[in-house]
Amino acid sequence: MKTFVKPLAAASFVVSGLLASAAGAETAPPPPYLMTGANTVTIAVTWDAASLDGLLPDGVEPADDLSGGLNVYDAEGGFGLTPYSAAYAYINVKGFDSAIGAPARYIIGGWYGPDPKVAAAMNTHFNAGVGTGDANQSGSGDTWTGTGGDGTGSITIVIKPGSECGPAAGTLNYVGTTGEAGLKIPFTGSFCGGEAVSVDIQGAEGSALAQVKVDQILGGGRLLDGIFTFAD
Repeated sequence: MKTFVKPLAAASFVVSGLLASAAGAETAPPPPYLMTGANTVTIAVTWDAASLDGLLPDGVEPADDLSGGLNVYDAEGGFGLTPYSAAYAYINVKGFDSAIGAPARYIIGGWYGPDPKVAAAMNTHFNAGVGTGDANQSGSGDTWTGTGGDGTGSITIVIKPGSECGPAAGTLNYVGTTGEAGLKIPFTGSFCGGEAVSVDIQGAEGSALAQVKVDQILGGGRLLDGIFTFAD
């Protein structure tokens, strides 16, 4: 007697098996990775020029305006890395613009986790130079705070969220510690502008985050219900 399996049932079985395998693995699968239901609080800044000395890889130059920013976010759904949270500081750099002309970014320092496999994957596949840590967001009164760290250092950013939101989409490139653009991120979500209130960066002694200093705070906001991928 022959047994026939309906294609839809077979597909569901395969997908559920993949999800169970990824969720229980000690190491993340190789990219690409998919993130859904991501929520980010962000502040744009310019960095103090002197504080950037020696922080970028050979051959990588900061943007002329020394612009960059800080992000704290979490992503609940997707495949490969999720769920996880992250907090990091970045600087815009020359020569690696994305397909839409957005300047590439270099991560000055930060954390991904709390599962160590998330930071390990970011460093193995994208040379991100990040540590294992955790991040969270919370609201109090008219402010919204994102904070993350690992017990030896932390990033905390505070904004006053605005009421106007609109669709946002684009592509971003991130340059790794090897000086190559190894991470490409197409993204979409709803961006809600806001007023930047404060930035606090605490780095472990001798770290890039202990060295870097903000020159000016430019603005802030939140990207809600984000969907994006990490691809090399």
